[in-house]
Amino acid sequence: MADHVRGASRLWRSLTLRAAVVVGLFIALPFLLYATFRQADVDRQQLLLQSIRVKGLTVGRVLEERLQGADAIPMFRLGEELARFQTDGIALRLLFRPHDAPPDSGFLYVASAPPVAPDDLEWEKQKLADAGVLDRLGQTCEGDVPLALRFDRADGRPQLITSITPVRTRRGCWALVISNDLTDAAEQRLGEPYWRAPEVRLAAALYFGFAIIVLAIAFDLWRGLRRFATTARGVAERRIEGRFAQRNRLPELEPVADAFDRMEDSLRSTASELRHAAEESAHAFKTPLGTIRQAMVPLRNRVAAEDPRSQQALQAVDAALDRLDDLVRAARHLDDAVADRLDPPREAVDLEALVEDVVEAYSADATARNVGLEGVVEIAALAPMGGRLIADALGQVIENALSFSPPEGRVRVRLTRNAGRIAIVVEDEGPGVPAAWLAHIFERHASFRDAPPPQDFAERGQNFGIGLWVARRNLEAVGGDISAANRPGRGFAVSLIMSKAAG
Repeated sequence: MADHVRGASRLWRSLTLRAAVVVGLFIALPFLLYATFRQADVDRQQLLLQSIRVKGLTVGRVLEERLQGADAIPMFRLGEELARFQTDGIALRLLFRPHDAPPDSGFLYVASAPPVAPDDLEWEKQKLADAGVLDRLGQTCEGDVPLALRFDRADGRPQLITSITPVRTRRGCWALVISNDLTDAAEQRLGEPYWRAPEVRLAAALYFGFAIIVLAIAFDLWRGLRRFATTARGVAERRIEGRFAQRNRLPELEPVADAFDRMEDSLRSTASELRHAAEESAHAFKTPLGTIRQAMVPLRNRVAAEDPRSQQALQAVDAALDRLDDLVRAARHLDDAVADRLDPPREAVDLEALVEDVVEAYSADATARNVGLEGVVEIAALAPMGGRLIADALGQVIENALSFSPPEGRVRVRLTRNAGRIAIVVEDEGPGVPAAWLAHIFERHASFRDAPPPQDFAERGQNFGIGLWVARRNLEAVGGDISAANRPGRGFAVSLIMSKAAG
């Protein structure tokens, strides 16, 4: 449960997840706001339209009684009759269709108030025909037809047809078309889609402008972080000579860049001090060791050959001196390896030559153990850095393989390509490792020569069980990896995988 909580907490702290949430909100917000404000605008337009319709229907009801006697009113007097009921902002149009007219014939404009030019009347009639209103009236000529048909007059002024009142008489079908001029800004919006509203267009322009600015800032920040990460990898792999502060483009990252530069300077300084200290320590130990060896010469000459205890003591001293020489060399080697991990050399590494040199260095040990050791170079490859670290890791793995190999066994070191990456594979014919232990073999002080292994490998002491741990540490320092597996049948294989190598 705790792991799930920590995983969820780590996921939430991810900048990528937070950025995705912000982008989702950024996309959803305008749609939600648009839907909300659009519904409010629709409700407002409905109220306004209802008010206009009521006004038009009232005029239509009054004129309906007059139209019942329209057959008795001369055509030229109908315009005067409409003018009596026409008010500001309301336009009245009277159309007529005789009963004996052909089925496909339309309505005729008879009169209008206020007066309209004949061409404009025809244009308005065509608008009604296109909307299908006149066809429906021609079939029934009954029932008020409420509308909200918006159109612009020939003079450019917008109008809204609110209703058509049909009246059937003996001569034919009369239709009174009532429309309202849209004068103020609110009325002029009637019948138009909400997205054409000026405030919507202004809000959209501001939103997209803001979105462009935010995206530009986010892209610049992302590019700056990517450049920072590229610089860090380049510096770690010794492909880039410059400093973080020189390659940084974001002022806000200047303190971080300065801190990274100081950290890199400190690591390089520490590596240099370690190398000097290792050299000085080795020299300091070599001098007294050499003095002791020289002092042992006259003692060895004075001790009689028939004095076995004295001869045994001299041999013990010689063995101890040899052991001390080995320890001094090992200590310097470890110090140099630590320095290389802090500040790997920049020189590219010929892995073919490295494998051959390391195999040759361990040939004498393999011969002494009666184990065959061979190097097989299947490809030519270069590693970008860390030659000494890779060589030390390979040596640790070869030594481990030799120690587990049976007499007359064989250890093979192959430089090959594994799953698209360059790898050095060390294969032996030893007993392998129990499956339950495979996950622990690269841990510090892990050794399985005595079964079963302890729960805490550190309890086994400090003198063994670090070879594979050192190999993993060295490979990780140069960006590589290491893995191990039992071979089919019998034996063990350890793969040293290079992070970047040219093959």
